[in-house]
Amino acid sequence: MSHNLVLLKPISEEDAHALLPIWSDAAVTKWTRYPVLHSLSEVKTRIKQLEQTKHTSRYTIRKHEGQTIIGTCGFKRLNFLHETGEIEFELGSAFWRQGFMTAALQELLHIGFDRFQLNRLEVKANADNIASQRLVRRAGFRQEGTIRQGRKWEGQFQDVLLFSLLHSEFRS
Repeated sequence: MSHNLVLLKPISEEDAHALLPIWSDAAVTKWTRYPVLHSLSEVKTRIKQLEQTKHTSRYTIRKHEGQTIIGTCGFKRLNFLHETGEIEFELGSAFWRQGFMTAALQELLHIGFDRFQLNRLEVKANADNIASQRLVRRAGFRQEGTIRQGRKWEGQFQDVLLFSLLHSEFRS
């Protein structure tokens, strides 16, 4: 499946070279729960962790023409009993505000609701990450509340906003 701009492929160790510049960019990792990575071996280790973590499904985001890897997205905390999952994503800063993440999120929603048959998807965005909040609101997510001091970054606690989208809302 692809929405013209992007193609999602399961992440693999072969993607390490392409992901190093993204995962080593402090402007990108500021919004994730992951530390900045500095070497290819650190990137390969993270990829292995993502591949081996139960209830996780991670994809590379590739520009449709040329297949250049520009970020990753996927699900963590997949719960098939309750038909829920949490979405995570990051995009290389050179590709921000060009429609790539909007396209990747739509692709991910189709995977979650159609392939995995989930009923509810969640996104947690830092309270000061306005771009991610706009992205998920445009995709139909509703803000449910604030997780007070839900993340710690560089020694500071940060509030996190909880968004959700239900299968019935995605269809309408």
